[in-house]
Amino acid sequence: MKREELITLIENGACTVVIGFMLTAFSSSASSAVNAEQPPPKGCAPVSKSEYDSAKRQNLLRTRFTRYVRTGRLLKRYYWYCH
Repeated sequence: MKREELITLIENGACTVVIGFMLTAFSSSASSAVNAEQPPPKGCAPVSKSEYDSAKRQNLLRTRFTRYVRTGRLLKRYYWYCH
């Protein structure tokens, strides 16, 4: 193989790798936009995890007029107080 052919081959391979990385990055950002957390129904306010855990310990996650809601994925949780 000639040197020029080798250089051309390496350049084409590098270009393919760069395009692959760009497509991977774009597809992961597009899917995260699709999976973005939607807020719960009207009347809910965000609360901290510690407030949610405290209500859970006191068996107050659901009362007659209010409730605490946990939404989201395993590593990305959202906590809400709804009234």
